[in-house]
Amino acid sequence: MRKYAPAIVAALAVLLATGTPARAEDLCSAPMATAAGPVVGKADESGGNCVWLGIPYAAPPVGELRFKAPQPAPAWTAPREAFNYGHMCLQVPAKDGMSEDCLYLNVWRPKKSGSFPVMVWIHGGGYVMGSGGGGLSGKESYNGMQLATTGDVVVVTINYRLHVFGFLADPALRAEDPNKSTGNYGSLDQVAAIRWVHDNIAAFGGDPANVTIFGESAGGWSVCTMLATPLNQDMFAHAILESGGCGKSESMEAGYERSARAVKAAGCQPGDLPCLRKLPAEAFFKHGIADLYNYGMEWGPHHDGYLLDSRPLDMIRAGNFNHVPLLAGFNRNEVDAVLIARPQLWNALPFQYKPLVRRNLGLSEEEANRLVDLYKLKDFENRPRKAFGKMYTDAGLACPTYLGLDAFARQGMNAFLYRFDYDEMQYGGVIGAMHAMEVPFVFNTVAGAKKDTMYARGSRETALALAAAIEGYWTNFARAGNPNGPKLVDWPVYKADDQRLMVLDTNIRVSPAGMSDRCAFWDQYSLKHQGFETGLARNQKK
Repeated sequence: MRKYAPAIVAALAVLLATGTPARAEDLCSAPMATAAGPVVGKADESGGNCVWLGIPYAAPPVGELRFKAPQPAPAWTAPREAFNYGHMCLQVPAKDGMSEDCLYLNVWRPKKSGSFPVMVWIHGGGYVMGSGGGGLSGKESYNGMQLATTGDVVVVTINYRLHVFGFLADPALRAEDPNKSTGNYGSLDQVAAIRWVHDNIAAFGGDPANVTIFGESAGGWSVCTMLATPLNQDMFAHAILESGGCGKSESMEAGYERSARAVKAAGCQPGDLPCLRKLPAEAFFKHGIADLYNYGMEWGPHHDGYLLDSRPLDMIRAGNFNHVPLLAGFNRNEVDAVLIARPQLWNALPFQYKPLVRRNLGLSEEEANRLVDLYKLKDFENRPRKAFGKMYTDAGLACPTYLGLDAFARQGMNAFLYRFDYDEMQYGGVIGAMHAMEVPFVFNTVAGAKKDTMYARGSRETALALAAAIEGYWTNFARAGNPNGPKLVDWPVYKADDQRLMVLDTNIRVSPAGMSDRCAFWDQYSLKHQGFETGLARNQKK
């Protein structure tokens, strides 16, 4: 009962002030209670939902709160208008509307009475860019309107601290923290946002006992962090991981080394906390943006003994995780298009295949022999370009996702694996089903996309049908922990001894996963090179 006390007190205050609970037709304009104070929303452009934008879920992490765990939002009493997105968290390249004061979330709900399943979106962007409102492009990539309307769910999108501000680790910061935690501020923001949802979402028509977290790319890695951390015990009921994985976490020593370089480049010395908290925010970016193509995900969470005890994958394999059903998958051509920027690999001839494999991935002769046997050129039309594309997609995203879900299944949890194959958008013949292309299908925003900017001629109807199916699978899973439902191809549970996945394409079908041998190689590579996302990219530069 104590978990709900702040929200209940706030709800009583709103009731006393207005004299009556909100009717269905007044949902958007009536004050809605949160633990910090009431908020007022508006009808979205569809007219079928209410939306509240820019609700603070924590205090602005500025001044003395910079590089500290999120603190409760300051309280207010008068109803607060929630009509516009909050600031995006600081990132590069710079965008309008950025600020350190960025810990806001957004809520969409159907404009009708009821208690609905809740879906909490964690955005991607390599832990260095993006937002819960505009994605990477600054546009409303994650608009929850359609998902709320047709899925009958409450949709929440969140911001969290990024780059240096989210993941800088310093021994002095750890020493001052009551939980001896450092380098995890962005992840702790996610924990705080999920807890806010659990404690407050009932006022917005959400069922706090039926919350699903879902995210893509760094948001997918974050989902696995949220699954592993003990800080989220009983805070959500289901999880969906899109093109992420469970191996992204590093030691405090590695974090200290990286952060010390950033601190010195900014003009401070490690351990000088007054300097770190007074320095202009722009100074921290002198260290340079993490180029995701050349350096991988430089910034991210650490296993500090508070948020995480070790890599999320290791914690899951040891049985130390939040035991909820998991739906996870990847896109068929996640990073194939990256090879266009690597002419040596894009234009490679067959006789160059093995030498390039060995040099670019930092392998021994024995490892190179094993890898070219796993990715035989004859299976790729004797074209090294295609083999490299598959190899790098597996290493960077497909296998990290598979390994996390496989570990879940081996712990006795219900798990559902997918592969997104749709490539009928414009330029699909070159980029394939690349990274993030499933996101508009999940949010079912393809209907509003311009045909000449996304779809190849004649593919629109098939895209709309696929979007409806994917939205159905995702919302069914959010509702009951199982994606299956009427008029959908049956999706089998993934089992360690029966490894099947759902192929999401114009022809939705079930297929053998066939990934265990390839992913076993990348599992070992990850341990040797301290993670796919860093070691792979670093060795590619050789």
